[in-house]
Amino acid sequence: MRRRLGWALIAVACAGVTACGGHKATKKDVIAHANGICVSTLRQVREVPPPAGSSLTALAGYLAKVAPIVDKEASDTRALPRPTKDRAVLNRYVAAVSASATQYRALATAAKNGDAAGVSQALATLRDNPAQALAQQYGLSECIAAAGTKVS
Repeated sequence: MRRRLGWALIAVACAGVTACGGHKATKKDVIAHANGICVSTLRQVREVPPPAGSSLTALAGYLAKVAPIVDKEASDTRALPRPTKDRAVLNRYVAAVSASATQYRALATAAKNGDAAGVSQALATLRDNPAQALAQQYGLSECIAAAGTKVS
C-alpha cells in the first residue's frame, strides 16, 4: 500500500513537468508546441475543398468538415502547458482560440438553418476575434495566420 502511494505521489509530481526529467515547460516549449498545432490545423483546413457556390447549403457542407478541425485546434490549445512567463497573454490566446471554435459551430448552425443574418453575425464575430494579435504578441509565428483559422 505504501509503495502504491509512493508511486502515486511521484506520478502527481511528474504531472507538473514535461518528461519527468525535472524540466518544466518553458515559453519556448509552448511556442514550439502551439506552432505545431497551428500548422497542422491550417494544413487540415486547406485540405477541405472550398464550398462549391455561394449558397448557405454549400457553406454548411464546408463548415461541417471544418468546424471539427477548429474544435480540435481549440482542444489541443487548451491542453498547452502554462509557463509563468507571459501566462496572461497565453491564457487570453487560448480563450480566443476556444471562442473561435464556438463561433465556427454557430456559423455552421446558422448556415445549416439557412439563417443569413446568423451567418453574417458569426462571421463578424470571427473577424473581431483577437487570436491573431495575441498569437503575435506571444511569439506564435505559425499561429498568426492560422489562429482559429481566421476568417477574412
